[in-house]
Amino acid sequence: MTLALVKLSGRRLWGWLALLPLSVSAMTMTLPLQLAGNGLGDVPVVFEGVAVYAVELPALQSLLGRRVSDEVWTLLQNEMGPRREIRFEQLEAAGITLTLDPATLSLQASIAPEAHGDISVNFGEDTTQFAPSPSAGFSWLNSFNLAHNESWQDSDNSRFSSLEWLAQMNIGGAEGVNLQLANYLELEDDSTSVLRGEWRAYYDNPYQPYRLSVGDIEGGVAGHLPGGSFGGIAIESDYATLQPERTIGPTNNQLLVLQESADVEISINGQVIFSGRQEAGRFNLTNLPMANGANDIVVRITYLSGRTETRVFSQFYNNTLLQQGMVNYAFSAGVPSLFGDDGVEYQDGWAANGFVEYGVSENLTLGLNGVIGQYGYLLGTTATMGTRWGNFSARLSGSHSDELDFGHIASLSFESRIIGSAEGSAPNLRMTLERASDFSARMWEETQQPLSYDRVLANYVWTINEQWDATLSGSYFNDEFAGETLSASSQVNWRYGDFILGGGVSYNNDPQLEGDEVAYFVTFDWYWAHPQHGYTVGANYNTHNNRARLNVSRSNNDRVGSMGFRAQAEYDDFQDRETAVLNYTANRARVEGEVERSRSHSGGEPLYTASIRANTAIGFADGKVGWGRAQPGPFLVTQLHPTLEAPAQVGVSQGGYLAEATPWLGSLIPLDLAYANNMVDIGVEDAPLGYDWGQSRYTLSPGAATGHFVEVGSDSAYTVHGILLDETGAPIGYRQGELQQGDLRLSFFTNKTGRFYIQGASPGRYTLVVLGPRFRPLSLEIAPSDSSLINLGTYHVECVKEECRDNP
Repeated sequence: MTLALVKLSGRRLWGWLALLPLSVSAMTMTLPLQLAGNGLGDVPVVFEGVAVYAVELPALQSLLGRRVSDEVWTLLQNEMGPRREIRFEQLEAAGITLTLDPATLSLQASIAPEAHGDISVNFGEDTTQFAPSPSAGFSWLNSFNLAHNESWQDSDNSRFSSLEWLAQMNIGGAEGVNLQLANYLELEDDSTSVLRGEWRAYYDNPYQPYRLSVGDIEGGVAGHLPGGSFGGIAIESDYATLQPERTIGPTNNQLLVLQESADVEISINGQVIFSGRQEAGRFNLTNLPMANGANDIVVRITYLSGRTETRVFSQFYNNTLLQQGMVNYAFSAGVPSLFGDDGVEYQDGWAANGFVEYGVSENLTLGLNGVIGQYGYLLGTTATMGTRWGNFSARLSGSHSDELDFGHIASLSFESRIIGSAEGSAPNLRMTLERASDFSARMWEETQQPLSYDRVLANYVWTINEQWDATLSGSYFNDEFAGETLSASSQVNWRYGDFILGGGVSYNNDPQLEGDEVAYFVTFDWYWAHPQHGYTVGANYNTHNNRARLNVSRSNNDRVGSMGFRAQAEYDDFQDRETAVLNYTANRARVEGEVERSRSHSGGEPLYTASIRANTAIGFADGKVGWGRAQPGPFLVTQLHPTLEAPAQVGVSQGGYLAEATPWLGSLIPLDLAYANNMVDIGVEDAPLGYDWGQSRYTLSPGAATGHFVEVGSDSAYTVHGILLDETGAPIGYRQGELQQGDLRLSFFTNKTGRFYIQGASPGRYTLVVLGPRFRPLSLEIAPSDSSLINLGTYHVECVKEECRDNP
């Protein structure tokens, strides 16, 4: 005998079951299953009389799933009866308790900690493909930086002014072509110079990913590659830019066990990455966003009873390692360039360089790199290995040039957390060994300086407790021309609140000195910050060179109307200097002023300098203009609809807003991150009563240099209201309806007096329909009005003739 739960209410069904004869041996029905207050679905159960004694195991397993360990499911499957049911006592023995709530006729489940399975929670974004937001087919951003400096010393006076024009264009949106241009105007005393900076065009494919660039480019850096600026062509994977939310390093994981449901907050190195309600279970947190080195994972748990618990885990992470099977690369070719008196200048010679790295396993990444140029070549290899003892990095390169023949360089680095490491800190032990012999790298230069030296570097930080720590460091350098140099230092610090008192000794053995130099020093540091208003005060002193510094500051949060300042005084045995900086963020620009006085103790008059700097930008997105503050990158232009005369605030947050769009000119703000979601909140504080300006939050996924446009407000911004009565004059209460115009449907609901409100309407003729067969549609017109809240008055709605005798 089978009954569906939906056919009888809980109390009626329970009462009906109580009247069943006790001779009924077994009956199957479906009941809802709940875990920690969350409904999981329905599961068939078996009654014996009025008692539930068994449940269908496959259905239970499909609902609980990975919340229960595989071992428990295997055990229960072996004990399952011929009708695929499992008795409650067998479940309880395995760690799963099911109880029947007779008031709601539902099953309440609980899982013992020893029966919990591992639920994988992936914080990585590997499977999320970039989906670009609609953007302008053509966008153009111009950022201007203006600076003027004056200097006085005795009777001498000099001045220098500069204007930086950083231009950016995009054609075709996120999958189109981008251009970047930098140009400079410099005025120094009586001379004027116009300089060309770096110009380049590039195309991005964020799905592969790769970036193809032409123009002024930078050579890749890996192993012992020298990098450098070139005029030419480059292609690179550039995961950090093109897939910023992707985890490219080795997979990390952390096990979290909750014995009961709770509110959970997870933070890594002080940054919250998750906050919400979570049921009981064993959770395997994977691909956590970690920084290189040691990471503090702090989990704050608040149970339903009010009991709180804080768990702290620590993991070491090496972001130079790649995931297994992943490839990272960069290749470029061109002629070398430098920034000279006339701007970017191209040199004689040519070069091509590149590198490729491959994740052999989660703990081993290997790479090859090389340079070939007009005057020689370089080949190198890299290896990074992560072990439980720490990270090892090895680099080996060989070079051959027309002038120096063969040379080589080898480097080995090790970093680890050992005894005395602080929670959440970077590796507290670092060591590097390096040897070079006739090594050269800049193969595009005809004359090269060979490198031949031995170098050893070591640093160890010992955190004794919360108050005490010590640092030991040393270096050895042996150059075949300058000779041997040896230096070492040690320092011990004691903390008390905002104060740090330290002391130590340093040793230097330099061929340029007549003998060994040993110096003892004492340091003092004090730092205080106001938690609400952002004021900071700091002071420090070092007996070495008698160096002292005092500073007071307040940070500018880059919101409209925000002001920041910094005042600093410094003194040592060689000079004293005082500096004051004041900056202000306006709606369309950011300005900063700075004054400084410095005096050398070797003699001479003090030097005074004064500077003023400003930044502003103008952006175009498909002909829409915005004026504000934005550096090169994706941006948003916001304009007001002609029906909205109140300014709109863009980028609203607790600290204020980034820009304000006014009726006469749109706003301009940068979008923080390309190829990722950016949320922009918009508010209109002084909007007319009843005016509907549209969305308050936009989620934009821009390309590297795309321009986006948002219009605040529309013709459909009216809020209309009125009263509906039937033919007898009685209110048509608690009824749904629609205001219709073509394909447009604006829904409304009447209250008990028949009053209704409709948002998003515009002037025009509409049909008002009260849903259901009783009332006839009626026609009405919304006339243009200076007010955004329009009273339509009272309407008497006729009933359909054959329905008039029926009550609604």
